[in-house]
Amino acid sequence: MKRYAILMLCLVATVLSGLAGAYKVDEIPNVHVANRTRYVSNPDNVLSPAAVATLDSTLSRLWRDTSSEVVVVAVNSVDGDPDEFATELFTKWGIGKKDNDNGMLVLIAKDDRKAVIRTGYGMEGVLPDILAGRIIRNIMAPHFRNGDYDNGTIASLTEIARITSTPGATEELMSKYGNDEGAGGNGGADLFKGWLAIGAILAVVLFVWFLYEMFKTRRLDRYERYQVLSKMKMPALILVFAGLGLPAISYLILWLTMRGLRLRHRNCPNCHNKMHRIDEANDNKYLTHQQDIEEQINSVDYDVWLCDHCGETDILPYINSASSYTVCPRCGARACSMRSQRIVIRPTERREGQGVKEYICRSCGNRNEIPYSIPKVVVPPVVIVGGGGRGFGGGGGGFSGGSFGGGMTGGGGASGGW
Repeated sequence: MKRYAILMLCLVATVLSGLAGAYKVDEIPNVHVANRTRYVSNPDNVLSPAAVATLDSTLSRLWRDTSSEVVVVAVNSVDGDPDEFATELFTKWGIGKKDNDNGMLVLIAKDDRKAVIRTGYGMEGVLPDILAGRIIRNIMAPHFRNGDYDNGTIASLTEIARITSTPGATEELMSKYGNDEGAGGNGGADLFKGWLAIGAILAVVLFVWFLYEMFKTRRLDRYERYQVLSKMKMPALILVFAGLGLPAISYLILWLTMRGLRLRHRNCPNCHNKMHRIDEANDNKYLTHQQDIEEQINSVDYDVWLCDHCGETDILPYINSASSYTVCPRCGARACSMRSQRIVIRPTERREGQGVKEYICRSCGNRNEIPYSIPKVVVPPVVIVGGGGRGFGGGGGGFSGGSFGGGMTGGGGASGGW
C-alpha cells in the first residue's frame, strides 16, 4: 500500500511538472517585437544558439526579399492542442502583412512531439497544405526522431525559403507595406524623416513667434524692439539645433532684423532729426571709464549716436549674454569675474558644506567674497541583482523592436508528429 502511494505521488508530480512547463499563448516571448533582427522564439533552448543565428539570418533575407513574415517558435510543450495553439498564437501576433496575409508560423513542441506549420491566407497559394505536410513528414520528422532539432528546423526553413523566394511566389507575396512598419518601419530612415518633419514644424513655430514679437513691439523705438528680440536668440538657437537646422532660415531672419534695428538710422528724441552713429574707433571718448572697460572685456558693447542738429548724444548698451562677467556691487560695471574658489567646510553625509567664491572687478579693483552651500555627500544605494525565474524576452544588442503587419490565418498549413 505504501509503495502504491509513493508511485501515485510520483505520477502526480510528473503530471504537474509537465503542466507547469506547458506554455500558454500569452507566455510565448515575442522576440521580434523586442528586437527586429530576431525571428526565432526559443525560450527553452530547444535549438542551439548557432541554429537560431542561422535561422534568423535565413528569415531576415526572406523578409527583406519577399516581405513575407515567417516566424519560428520552439518550446518544450504548449498548453492544449498544438494545432489550436498555433492558430491562436498566429492571430494574436498578427503575423503577415495586412494587405495580402503573407505570414507563416512554424511551431515546434518538443515534448508534445508535434510540429505545426500555420499559414496566412495569402501564403496558402505559395505553400499549400500538401507541401507543408510533406515538409513536416519528410524533413522535420526524420531529424526530430533522432533528437536533431537543429538540422531538422534549419533544413525545413531552408526549403520554405526556397519555395517562397521563387520569382512567381515573390511577386505574389510582396506587400505594399514596409517591414516592421508598425514599429517605425525603416528604423533610422523613418526616425530621420520624423525628425525632419519636427524640424519643419519648429521652423514655422519660430517664424510665427518672430512675427508675433514684431507685431507686439511695433509701437516701440528701435532700441526697445531690439532688446525684446534679443531675448529670442538663445531659445531660437536651441530650436535650430533641435530641428536639424531647418529653423535656421527663421533664425537668420531674426538676426538680420536685429542687425537692421541696431545699425539703421535713429531719430533724435529731442529734435527728431536723423542722428549718426559714431564708429567704434572714435566712440570711446564718449564713454565713461566703466563703460570703456566693459567694451574692452566684451561684456557690453556700446553704440554712440550723435545728433548734429541739437547735440543730443545717446549711448545704448548691448549686453553680451555669452559673457561670464557680472555687475560689480561698488562701481556698477559689468566687469566682475571669479578669481578663486575655496572650501571652508567640507560636506559629509549628515551636513552641507560651505564654500567661498572671490570676485574681483576689472574696473575698480573691488574684491567681493560670496559664500555658497555645498550639498551633502550622497552615498549611492547598493543594488543587489538577483536571478531566477523563467526568462521571457528577447532583444538586446542595441537593436530596436520590430512588429508584425496585422496578418490573418484561416487555419491553413499542416501538422504532424514524430
